[in-house]
Amino acid sequence: MGKEIPWSFQKMRGGEQLNLKSRPFTNVASLTAAGITPARNPGALLYLSAGGTGSVPCLVISDGTNWKQIAIGATAV
Repeated sequence: MGKEIPWSFQKMRGGEQLNLKSRPFTNVASLTAAGITPARNPGALLYLSAGGTGSVPCLVISDGTNWKQIAIGATAV
């Protein structure tokens, strides 16, 4: 069928992959300061170490206009 491309090198649907392992972000302000905006990265899903209410970790997803916060719940069993 063709050469299989490792997941780490595949492109995200609608844009290029963001490799953020070496650049951890704490909150939306740190994303903006790094030039990572929701308008330039629609559909991007990112982890913020202190981005949630009360400075708790959360995920954010871009809807193309704003970052939408996703709370991280209890540990999965």
